[in-house]
Amino acid sequence: MFARAAAAVLREEFDQDALHVGEVGLSGADDAVVATFARSEHRAVVTENITDFAPEPDLVLVCVLQRKLPPGGAQARALAELLDRWATENPDAYLGQHWPT
Repeated sequence: MFARAAAAVLREEFDQDALHVGEVGLSGADDAVVATFARSEHRAVVTENITDFAPEPDLVLVCVLQRKLPPGGAQARALAELLDRWATENPDAYLGQHWPT
């Protein structure tokens, strides 16, 4: 699971409407529950857990590998920057997997 701080940076510095699963009471929830919430709120799911989310239909799935991000405290900021770029370039993202670079 990615750091909650990344969602805060997305909101506060990039004016993106981002939530962390922990902010909505879904920490530790089954992937299907997270997917259902995302669908109902018209949100994307950001994960490196591609295998479990891949079969979910009608879901915008943003796949990010943690190993591609810097370690420690810099990770939240780097993830927020990556996701902001992706969201800006894909304002109407298609359903399915996305691999931002």
